[in-house]
Amino acid sequence: MKMALLLSFGLCSTLLAETAKGIPNLSTRLNGENTTIDCFATLLVWNAREIGADCWAEVITPVAAPTSNSLAQLNFDWNPGFRVGLGYGMEYDQWDTQLFFTWFHTKGVDHISSVPGAIHSTFIGNFYIDNATGAGISGPTYREASIDWTIRFNMFDGELGRNYWVSHALSLRPFVGIKGGWIHQKIDTKWEFATTPIGFSAYNLGKENLKNNFWGIGPSAGVNMRWDLLQRPSDTLHLFGDFSGALMWGHWTFGDLFQNDLGQTVTVNVPNVNSGATMMRTFMGFGWNTNIGQTVLTTRLGYESQFWLDQLQFYSFVGGTLNTALTLQGGSLELSYDF
Repeated sequence: MKMALLLSFGLCSTLLAETAKGIPNLSTRLNGENTTIDCFATLLVWNAREIGADCWAEVITPVAAPTSNSLAQLNFDWNPGFRVGLGYGMEYDQWDTQLFFTWFHTKGVDHISSVPGAIHSTFIGNFYIDNATGAGISGPTYREASIDWTIRFNMFDGELGRNYWVSHALSLRPFVGIKGGWIHQKIDTKWEFATTPIGFSAYNLGKENLKNNFWGIGPSAGVNMRWDLLQRPSDTLHLFGDFSGALMWGHWTFGDLFQNDLGQTVTVNVPNVNSGATMMRTFMGFGWNTNIGQTVLTTRLGYESQFWLDQLQFYSFVGGTLNTALTLQGGSLELSYDF
């Protein structure tokens, strides 16, 4: 709703503005009548959070009442990433295009222990090991467990927009575009020193490896806002806000394999999913522009967040088919050169 209001405001201001040289709303480009090229690079320092990683194992003690249930939560590291891109400012109607690529990889690692052994897995492969009929309410219990969860985010964007002045200090750049890429997630777990129910085989080490891989493509739209706080002949301090969203066609593939040191194997077959994938992005902060002749050097520093709905969709023992969101957030430092 907020994005729609911003876009409507931008379109209305275009219609109501004075006409200069036959083009409504003057372009913010230093020399709007000429074509321009800009290149930019952004350093990302982000953290990921995903519902589903908040309960990868349970420690239930003691067996007899009263009992306590402790949930093992996985926290992802803060990791660096980058965004690089190129832009082209057209002479015709002063439109511009931008193409850019965003790369961010992160990992979460956790380890828990329990004596004499009260760790339960929340993954489905564990439940069916040596238990083809699915008897009981839980699978084996363990004394030691560990997890290594990686997320690989790779996304391409193309935009077509126009950056123009709404007032002396406020500019807008509404745009439409296309977004596409992939988000691959890999979950490697180890389960040691199993204590299994009567009639089940005991083992010392089990490994369950899962994957939740997504790729998608679809239309995007948004608006970039800039409000100049301090204007000098060659320098400008400004407040900015970039808001966008995308509705993509998405494809998910899954994998879940459990193996132990007795040679027992469980493969969980989860059908592929073809569905819509929605995302929202915000980037807000402060920027500094410096004009050097006919070129412009811009630095922007702020907080960025991306919210990807329905990203984690593998089958969980405690939650069934998951349908949870992936959040990426943190600081972004962008440098651009317009010439």
